[in-house]
Amino acid sequence: MSLTLKYRLLVVLFFLLSQVSGQAQYGAYYFDGWSRNSDHITPLLKSEFSEREPIWGWETSSQGIVDRQIACAANAGLRFFSFCWYAGNPLYLQSKDNALAYYLSSPEKSKLAFCLLIANHEGHLITPENWEKCTAVWLKLFQDPSYLKADGKPLLIFFSVGSILRTFGSVQSVKAHFDKMRMEARSMGLEGVTIAMCASPDKRAIDLAERVGFDVITQYNNHFISLDEGSEQKVNINKLVEAEPKFWTAIKNQTKLPVIPTITLNWDPRPWANSFNKYDSKPYYEGFNSRSVYRSVLNCNRWLINNKNNTLKENIALIYAWNENGEGAYLTPTKKEGDKKLKALKRAIARMK
Repeated sequence: MSLTLKYRLLVVLFFLLSQVSGQAQYGAYYFDGWSRNSDHITPLLKSEFSEREPIWGWETSSQGIVDRQIACAANAGLRFFSFCWYAGNPLYLQSKDNALAYYLSSPEKSKLAFCLLIANHEGHLITPENWEKCTAVWLKLFQDPSYLKADGKPLLIFFSVGSILRTFGSVQSVKAHFDKMRMEARSMGLEGVTIAMCASPDKRAIDLAERVGFDVITQYNNHFISLDEGSEQKVNINKLVEAEPKFWTAIKNQTKLPVIPTITLNWDPRPWANSFNKYDSKPYYEGFNSRSVYRSVLNCNRWLINNKNNTLKENIALIYAWNENGEGAYLTPTKKEGDKKLKALKRAIARMK
């Protein structure tokens, strides 16, 4: 038996066992903005928010550190990373896509699956002009044995439906391009593509997503649900922890599509404050710690159990985020507190009945 075949069998067995166990397949969004000279590593982040510094240091976009992160995440019970993928010129690899390349070449790769979040916002728009080049990259990645399957097909998540609708011009155009990608995937021996959209419980947006041809509703983060810009600037993290399951239910009640719930660990982007975003004067959460991580995951466990008919058969859930350290939402072990958050995550996942 070849090494490639053994590897494929190992990956398949790993995910079959996870489904038989009844545990959720938790994944975390991975943002690769942490390379040398990155403008995301601000002076404020390094000084006033130094408690967020990962044990590997601020610069984590290297092969050795990505290897360690894969092993660390898998040991804590995560099943996959959802890499934020950015269209650019040239397409893949950009500075924000290096970690995906390191993952693909990692000796630790078999421990953790992966999928893509297409960050199709301003500066990285998906358009009719770059669609073929983008889908060529995606389709190649879909064939990797470690690519995450949802409803038996590779899972592709889009950050914004509004953005892709504006660039393609009509519902019919977007749907036709989605259908073509699914057909190309089937021609490669796959069952198709499961396409997810990030959305809030807005009926018009969800109806639009259904018309366009999305298969699943999910979210990138839901930080806004307990932040009122007319109230106090500091909001206790427990308000977010308690509100989020109701938010997932509100989404579920607006659609017949399955829902992938996303846990929002925190929101405090003050290290990235500037005159444009004014993060230093906007509301943020305080109190993010290992206890809030534990409670958030327990809430998601319960929600998945109580909403089996509205979720994917693979029992997939997402976490924002593995390493959004600048925005204050992270699981990465830090120099100050070590791996407390990961231990809390592991305990909570293990309690899934």
